[in-house]
Amino acid sequence: MRVEHNPTYILHIRPFKDSSAIIDCFSQDFGLISLVAKGAKRPRSHWRGFLQPFVALKMSWLGRSELKTLTDIEAETIYPKLVGEKILIGLYLNELLIRLLHRCDAHPALFDFYDKTIGALALADSITQQMLLRQFELTLLSELGYGLDLRHIMPDLLYAYDSSTGIYENAQPNGISGATIIALRENQVMTENQLREAKKLMRIVLNYYLGNKPLQSRKLFQVAYE
Repeated sequence: MRVEHNPTYILHIRPFKDSSAIIDCFSQDFGLISLVAKGAKRPRSHWRGFLQPFVALKMSWLGRSELKTLTDIEAETIYPKLVGEKILIGLYLNELLIRLLHRCDAHPALFDFYDKTIGALALADSITQQMLLRQFELTLLSELGYGLDLRHIMPDLLYAYDSSTGIYENAQPNGISGATIIALRENQVMTENQLREAKKLMRIVLNYYLGNKPLQSRKLFQVAYE
């Protein structure tokens, strides 16, 4: 199968043999795919300037197996949308996609939302960054068929999450306020406490689907902010 110039983002790059690399990508029409970039590690490789995350690319590839061969890359710019500390946030989004998406399962709406999220993160302040993360997590879960039912939430009550029942009322002191869940559902500006509660809720939900293997990007966050 030959694919020409499909909108794609690179999520992760790892060495392959002596001079090549395997790139895990999120493509608009084919979802999560892995490509071999032959000769990518050679000093004069024509791939070198393009092989980085957070750059909107159009990629071409060839092959019928799960591991396909990169044949061409086009880009309007080789400069990534994220720089500095925001790269850590982008790496977290990329790792979620790699861990949770099924290979070759197209999610064009999620691809568009990822593109918009990366662009928005580039300009966002710290509070907006957190809100963008929570909205991306919600959208990803919904795309995978694991969406949270956030209807019928009362702002003055406390809630918790269980994988078998979803969001439920829970009067324990460590419960998450209904006001926070409503703000999350409506994408409203949150207080610092609500941001912490929303992060707590989404981490509990995502941990269930991620299993026991921790996210490497979370470890990077911990090291960066120690």
